Amino acid sequence: MNKMQTRREFLMTAGKLAAGAALVTTVNPVLNAIAEEKPGAPAYPFPYKKLDPAVAEERGYRGYYEKGGCARGVADAIIGQLADDVGYPFNQIPIDMYANGATGYGAGSLCGSLAGAVNAIGLVCEPDSAKKLTQELFAWYRKAELPIYQPKLASVTTVANSVNCDESVTGYMEATGVKMGDEARKERCAGVTGDTAKKTVELLNAHFNL
Repeated sequence: MNKMQTRREFLMTAGKLAAGAALVTTVNPVLNAIAEEKPGAPAYPFPYKKLDPAVAEERGYRGYYEKGGCARGVADAIIGQLADDVGYPFNQIPIDMYANGATGYGAGSLCGSLAGAVNAIGLVCEPDSAKKLTQELFAWYRKAELPIYQPKLASVTTVANSVNCDESVTGYMEATGVKMGDEARKERCAGVTGDTAKKTVELLNAHFNL
C-alpha cells in the first residue's frame, strides 16, 4: 500500500533541501577562493639570483653541522640561500630531503656534497647546461686539494681522484691517520662541504653572467 506523505514530512524535507542549498552557496565561494590562492606548478628552470660564493662557503660549512651532513649542507648553502633571497619556489623545497645523501648515500658512492650541488644546478639550469656544469664541478672535485676552507682546524689536504665519498674520505684518513669518528675527519668534511658550495655558486654565477 502506498504511503501518503504528510504535510509535516513534506515541510521537513523541503527544509533540509533549502539548508543544503544554502550550505553549498556559502561553501563554494570559500573553496573557490582557496583554489585561486593555491600557486600552480612553478616554471622550470627556477629563477636563479646571483649568490655570494663566500656566503655559500661559510653556510655550507656551518650547514654540515647544523643541518646534518654534506648533502644537506650544500643544499642549504645554495637552495636555502635562494629560498631566503628569492622565496617561492625555492622555499617549497625541504632541505631535509637531502639527508640520505650523507656518507655517499650510506654506500660510499657519490659524495653527498656533490649530490646537494648537482640537485641545485638541476633546479636552475636547462638540462644540457646542467650536464655541462655538473661535469665541470666533478672535474674540479676530482683534482682539487681539499679541504680548502679550514676555519677551525688546520688540515692536511688530499686529492680524491674520484667523486665518490669512499675514495675521498679514505684517502684523507690514510694520509692523516684520522679515524672516521674523529673530530678532525668531521671538520675536514665540513670544509669540503663549504668548498663544494662555493665552487658550485661560482660556476652558476659564471653560467648566468652574474
